[in-house]
Amino acid sequence: MAASAARAVIWPAAGLAVWAMHFGGIYAIHSFACERGFQDATLLGLPWVATLVMALTVLALVALALLFLLARPGGSVTEGGEAEPDFTRWFGAAACVAAGFAILFQAAPALVLPVCW
Repeated sequence: MAASAARAVIWPAAGLAVWAMHFGGIYAIHSFACERGFQDATLLGLPWVATLVMALTVLALVALALLFLLARPGGSVTEGGEAEPDFTRWFGAAACVAAGFAILFQAAPALVLPVCW
């Protein structure tokens, strides 16, 4: 029962956790670049910060896509052999979609605006 209750709380929050990790990653990349003076550095001929932000964004969107695919109805079975409640799966999928939009909206300014003001 305890594992099922924990799963019911963690599953819907997984997409939101990916969003939070993406935000923290963008913040860490920008602060590291400003602190160390790497704002004008290049990686593979592209700006260092923009390349890492794009890579982090793609990684986060792939993770959200996998979580969304796992949220499709009729896939998983809990420990007791019962199907996962539909609301939990629906909310997890909806959170992945909302987190995907949020990730795109927070990556756009990070790519367009200057690294250090």
